[in-house]
Amino acid sequence: MPEATPEVETPARRRRRSTPRRRLVRRIKRLWRERPRLVVLGGIGCLALLWVVWSAFVLWSTTRDLSDLREQAAVMRAALIRADADGARDAMANYQEAAESAESRTSGLTWSVLEAVPILGDDAEGVAAVSAVLADIGRDGLPPIIDAADMVTAESFQPVDGAFPVDRIEAMVEPARQSERAFEAAATALEDVDSSSFVGPVHRQYDQLSKLVTESRSTLSSTYRAARIIPRMMGTDRPRYFLMVLQNNAELRSGGGLPGALSLVRMKDGKIDIVEQTDMSDIAKNTDPVVTLTDEENRIFGRILGLAAVDATLTPDFERSAEIIRARWERAIGGRLDGMFFIDPVAVSYLMRGTGPVDVPGYVPVNTGTVVQAVENEIYRLTDDREIHSDYQQAVAKAVFNAFSGGRGDTAESIRGLVAGVAEGRIRMHSFEPENQEEIAGTQIAGEFSDEASNDPQVGIYINDGGPTKMQYYLRYSAKVFARSCLEDRQELAGSIEFHSDTPRDARSLPPAITGKGYPGLRVEPGDQLLVVYVTSPVAGEIVELSIDGQRVARPVIEALAGRQLARVGIELEPQARHRIEFVMRSGPGQEGDTKLSVTPGAFAGSPNATIGTACRIR
Repeated sequence: MPEATPEVETPARRRRRSTPRRRLVRRIKRLWRERPRLVVLGGIGCLALLWVVWSAFVLWSTTRDLSDLREQAAVMRAALIRADADGARDAMANYQEAAESAESRTSGLTWSVLEAVPILGDDAEGVAAVSAVLADIGRDGLPPIIDAADMVTAESFQPVDGAFPVDRIEAMVEPARQSERAFEAAATALEDVDSSSFVGPVHRQYDQLSKLVTESRSTLSSTYRAARIIPRMMGTDRPRYFLMVLQNNAELRSGGGLPGALSLVRMKDGKIDIVEQTDMSDIAKNTDPVVTLTDEENRIFGRILGLAAVDATLTPDFERSAEIIRARWERAIGGRLDGMFFIDPVAVSYLMRGTGPVDVPGYVPVNTGTVVQAVENEIYRLTDDREIHSDYQQAVAKAVFNAFSGGRGDTAESIRGLVAGVAEGRIRMHSFEPENQEEIAGTQIAGEFSDEASNDPQVGIYINDGGPTKMQYYLRYSAKVFARSCLEDRQELAGSIEFHSDTPRDARSLPPAITGKGYPGLRVEPGDQLLVVYVTSPVAGEIVELSIDGQRVARPVIEALAGRQLARVGIELEPQARHRIEFVMRSGPGQEGDTKLSVTPGAFAGSPNATIGTACRIR
């Protein structure tokens, strides 16, 4: 009989542990059976949310890329300035990576959808355009300059025995030309973007990047021109003769200062030498006019502009000043001048950051911290003898010139000092050769005072000593302008300049060589200053209002000069006194760009010169 099979107890089925995820799945299934439409809408909503999150990530990443790009551009610029080719190359690689990333993000499907979104679509299109432009610059504009950076070291341009390596300067022409073309194309592409409807943050980003491109284009244009013109100026085809005019800021003129010490510089095959020196007073003994003044010049500056050699820079037009001084030089000294440089002692102090201290034969050495005081004040405290003043200033000019042309110290640092002098209006140049002058026209060093309007309004504040004295060594001033509105393509501009006579306690007893005491025509008490200030509007603009120390001038003296309105203001300052001029003006029609402020440079480091953002764009 078979054995009975033992009964096996079936184990109880274990219930799976409930979890939040499982409960959610069951609820979705139940909802799908009961209300399927709602589930579909929910799924669409989740996808939409995911797209928004993804779009936000793309926006954030693009913004980060553009920010990195600006940062790397600044690093690259700094590296090029200090002649660090390896640092510039590393920064370029980082720039290119950020630019390519931004371009990739803004050319995909997500960005195309963003461009179709109402309100934000214009902003997305603008960011895409900027990203593409900056990527093009990274591919085409930067490599030639960075490749050329290997040549641009302090040693590469170091003069040897008074000769500059013009062949290395010429080698910069082609790289600068290629980069200039790339940046020119980029700037043109950005100009085609209508940024008027961009929202605030995007507009600011666009403005910053657009400014980066336009400023780089300007710099490259100047580099390209310089690389072409410098070899010719340095006499690679024939000797060139330039007159170097040292302007004395202690006695201000619109152009910077009284033109005093004159040095004739000969340039041949890169070698530069001072071959003759004199003083402006030595070529001014014949006071017969050397040029015919215009009606405007006669009315504003008077006949003295053409009669007194030391007043040739009363006009802010450096081309005109150069023409007057050249005529006087050629009549008194003879010979042919190919061009003229204007420089002041503050710019000389900048140059001496590279040369280091310089010995002056027969006098104590000067350095970057003492040269301005020595030339513009101490020599006048020591003696009233004008011949000694002139001899000393010529000796300093020649000693510093020889140190620089002889390759003393760090030439790259000296060149950076000269660039700063140009930016502050302390160094200007004019060539009497039309081909060379055409190259520098429109650049900062040309110092033009044109009657042709541009998109950018030009505001000028020009200061002259009315004493005559050497008291502006103690004058300090600051100026500012801001654009406060834009209406029908014209901007309303408001600005001011504040003066402070920062004289020593013994101002009343300073030597006559400084105070002007006993000098024929002195108009002030010893220790006081009389300033004649010219405030000029943009071309085709107008001066609306003028105030002095808060009091509105009912009938300001308004003249016309080079298509501008000019307000003439007299300010007398006692020792330690302060006075303030305020003005309101309108730009000319169509001048919707950034405003440029130009102010006469003083006997102190720095400058109020500035570029002020336009009121015709939302920021």
